[in-house]
Amino acid sequence: MNNNFSGFDIEEEMTDEEWLKTLPQLNKEKNEFIVEVEWEDLTIYAALRELYWHEMMDIEAYSFRKKDEEEFYLAGENERREILKKALIWVAVVPNQEFDTNEDRMLLKRIKFEVVEAIWEEYQPRIFLGATEAAALYNASIKYFNGEAQTSSPVPSIIVEVDMMLKFGGLSRSELKNITTTEMERMQTVFMARSEALGLGTRRTRVSSPTPEETDAVDMKDWLSTIPPHAGDSNGFLTGFDR
Repeated sequence: MNNNFSGFDIEEEMTDEEWLKTLPQLNKEKNEFIVEVEWEDLTIYAALRELYWHEMMDIEAYSFRKKDEEEFYLAGENERREILKKALIWVAVVPNQEFDTNEDRMLLKRIKFEVVEAIWEEYQPRIFLGATEAAALYNASIKYFNGEAQTSSPVPSIIVEVDMMLKFGGLSRSELKNITTTEMERMQTVFMARSEALGLGTRRTRVSSPTPEETDAVDMKDWLSTIPPHAGDSNGFLTGFDR
């Protein structure tokens, strides 16, 4: 029997696992990561990057709307879409084996609203400092700057880093611009604790470090108990606490 395909290389169909390995590699130095979303009968992989703090501040400022001469409000939907417009790198779908990039910054318009919301639900916890972490970091900072020995837990390295920065000089503008949103929130939390510990700001009653039971946040009272002083003084993203 004659082989009519002699001389031709016939490409075999790839499995989903093989296909996923062909996707563009992430750049960890640019804070890129993948979130996975299950939607209907599809699995969606979205590659995103964590925005730098100054990008987030610009988006937040752009998303505020003026209601009257004295009242402003944050357009949350606009803020979410602006964040994802910058953060999204590419989206891959299996088992359809579909792939699309955000090089033209128009990817959101090609994705269904429900999928965008699902991606945001996975992305948002990765870029904002949670109340539990903020409370633990705040109280650890208070102990460190008060000179109290911490026998029950080690000192988070970022506390020492902030202390060294303040003792031996600040960051350059280029270095400052390369700090991510989450890192900036952690630094802000340490700064707040340092100010209280050294008496540089208005001293208020400090909340004790939350126990595991308290941080389950079964109701609003429990959730508020994990928030350190001054947490409600600002509505900006740099408060270091969940909205």
